[in-house]
Amino acid sequence: MAIGPHWSIGEDLQIGEYLVPAGTTALITTYMLHRNPRVFPKPEQFNPDNFIPENCIGRHLLAYIPFSAGSRNCIGQNFAILEEKAVISTVLRKYKIEAVDRREDLTLLSELILLLKGGLRIKITKRN
Repeated sequence: MAIGPHWSIGEDLQIGEYLVPAGTTALITTYMLHRNPRVFPKPEQFNPDNFIPENCIGRHLLAYIPFSAGSRNCIGQNFAILEEKAVISTVLRKYKIEAVDRREDLTLLSELILLLKGGLRIKITKRN
């Protein structure tokens, strides 16, 4: 099962030096799309400023699609974002959270969703 938006190419398509034949199934790997250094400088570094309005000027609307896009996007997107903001802000007001493992030591698994093999170990410290 392909994870991410996918479709069948209707006619032969030339992309640079590559020919994609008609009938080929194409899919967007959002993990790679969201780590495009031309769109997000230092993509492996957490930087919420990537999403403030002045830093989004000129960015393609589909450069960041965590819930897919178009008519088949996630119907729970707005609820998920609202819930995420409520939970994260509540937790981070009370606790400091740090990853125990280094990014380069983690192994990703592509299942129905993207997972970390063995999970993610974190250190939680109560804020004063």
